[in-house]
Amino acid sequence: MPLEERTIVDLREEMAIKALDGRYTVVSVAEMFGVSPPTVRQWRERYREGGRAGLEDRSHAPIRCPHRTSERAEELIVAEARKWGWGAKKILKRLSESHPEVDLPARSTADAILARHDLVKRIKRRRDRTLTPFARRYVAQEPGELTTIDHKGEFRLLDGQYCYPLTIIDNISRYILACEALDSTSFERAWPVIARVFRKHGLPLAMQSDNGPPFGASNGRFSRLSVELMSLNIQPVFSRPGVPQDNGKHERMHRDLKNDTAREPAGTMRGQQKLFNAFVKKYNEERPHEGLGMNRPARVYTPSPRPYPRRKPRPEYAPHFEK
Repeated sequence: MPLEERTIVDLREEMAIKALDGRYTVVSVAEMFGVSPPTVRQWRERYREGGRAGLEDRSHAPIRCPHRTSERAEELIVAEARKWGWGAKKILKRLSESHPEVDLPARSTADAILARHDLVKRIKRRRDRTLTPFARRYVAQEPGELTTIDHKGEFRLLDGQYCYPLTIIDNISRYILACEALDSTSFERAWPVIARVFRKHGLPLAMQSDNGPPFGASNGRFSRLSVELMSLNIQPVFSRPGVPQDNGKHERMHRDLKNDTAREPAGTMRGQQKLFNAFVKKYNEERPHEGLGMNRPARVYTPSPRPYPRRKPRPEYAPHFEK
């Protein structure tokens, strides 16, 4: 079936009709069509005064839009957005791989398509002000060198139980090493997950966290977790007070985790873990990441060459500390 060509007057008429519809603001219509608000007001007033004829160019010459996005491309973009909930850049990357035969539009056009179908998400960021006796940073160069760890904010499951997700990712590749549904933020619940990650993926050189339990400790003391890390020759690193950007990659992943798994939680802890497992697979293997050049974490990640020891190392002290 041949595609129907639409003139520029058709677009102006659609724009004017939406602008006259009380459900839309001039700004929202401008965003839909990728134009400025004054342009929307201009065509709205000309349509109100002269109908469709008032939208013609002054020369009355019909103008066509030969580069308008095909229906097939728009359908694919909308379907991908509804399936994954991603933005235009990631969607266009995936479609270029899965449908190379389709002529895809520019990112700005894809953004307008998503806005027109009400598929643009706007997320407000919340700063988390915490205190810490530490203010250090570790700049990793290779995958497997620095892992970051955090507890996603708790939420209630349908059975009434609270879930405290523990997440661990590789800093360079963004590869999620663990996303575990736990019933508390205690060291006793977190350490088995951490140890399992170390056994499977090797020991990093450093592990970065915020200063909440069980990671940090007050009054300049080391937490139990910090002591365990140092016994494995892993440097504990703590984000600066009130600067969540120090762990920005992890925070960004948590936003996606919340949108995919916590807004509509499962009925039980086991059910929630299934949601987490599905999210991890999608995040690691399916989702293109802008910070990786639109690559995927599973294609970038390599484990640490440092194996988890069979026996826990004994701490070594300087001779003058020994009795």
